[in-house]
Amino acid sequence: MSSVCLQLYFQPKIDVGTNVTIGYEILLRNKDYPPYYPAVKMEEVYYNEEQHTLFLEWLQKDITRVLKKYPEISLSVNFSPRQLLYSETKQFFRAMKQFADQLIVEITEDSIFLEVTEEKKIKHIEKEIEDTLAFIKEQGYLISLDDVGTGRNSFERALEYASYLSQIKFSIVKCVRQNASPEMIDFFLKAWHRFAIENQIDIVVEGIEDKDMSEKLVKDGLILQQGYYFGKPAAEMILESN
Repeated sequence: MSSVCLQLYFQPKIDVGTNVTIGYEILLRNKDYPPYYPAVKMEEVYYNEEQHTLFLEWLQKDITRVLKKYPEISLSVNFSPRQLLYSETKQFFRAMKQFADQLIVEITEDSIFLEVTEEKKIKHIEKEIEDTLAFIKEQGYLISLDDVGTGRNSFERALEYASYLSQIKFSIVKCVRQNASPEMIDFFLKAWHRFAIENQIDIVVEGIEDKDMSEKLVKDGLILQQGYYFGKPAAEMILESN
């Protein structure tokens, strides 16, 4: 897949307590209309080191251009655990170090461990991933664990990565898609909120779709929010309006 077929979209993250945009999550979209995330194609990229290297070269160039154009903004960029196994990923973060104070690295879900059955190999992979997380943190980047509690970014994984994290993200939309009741979502969200407090990290709640949902979360002390209520993913012009 050629990286020229991709474009960066941005979705705002809001501190509802102060009504301030605290940053934007970078979302990859293709150039079709309407644009969407090309999941199958990106899986091919992540599984192929050569394609992944070309992808990182494009990503570095485009993010650098955006950060130079908008030096006051903060961006979150997604990386899967599989990407953390490539040496080129460390090269990417080394090359982007001048922007470390503007970038948050979001660690997404990945099925990588489902393909490995030998305990020795699993431990080796886990060590490689943690070594890369340590490297990213040492370079000055903040690290976030995405979609906690609704998939493979489990409580166990959050505990393993806790010393590297500055943030976790909880997705209400993913809970709803798994047919969780409002009461169940509230229960798990409170547990993750407690986890964040005890580990002195932030928690961002994703999937906010209306005012009532946002205000309920504020009452529970959850003021860092993201979702369609605040803005759908949009092209670069959204950065100019803020």
